[in-house]
Amino acid sequence: MSSFANEHSNEFIGTYGVSSSDPSQIKLTINSDHTFYYQDFSVSDKKIIMKGNWTLKGQKVILNGNNSEKNFHHVWHFVENGQVAKSRKGLTFYRLCKKES
Repeated sequence: MSSFANEHSNEFIGTYGVSSSDPSQIKLTINSDHTFYYQDFSVSDKKIIMKGNWTLKGQKVILNGNNSEKNFHHVWHFVENGQVAKSRKGLTFYRLCKKES
């Protein structure tokens, strides 16, 4: 017996974020039209707001922001049937939960 998974599944489409009480207000929205919105206010004097397009590479979503000057979490892996988004940049790890589909 074997099963096949669709590697291009869109189960990751939606909005992910931290709890509403978290001051970092990290939010990631992946849209079905291959656009995204990302915000990260964890460093108050270096707030990040990024928009652009995303591509699927293997099992990871790569965010291509239209402001290449800013360094941000641009590689995301989705687990738990698309309910959790994970990213690592250097020694910083992010884990966001799905808020909306």
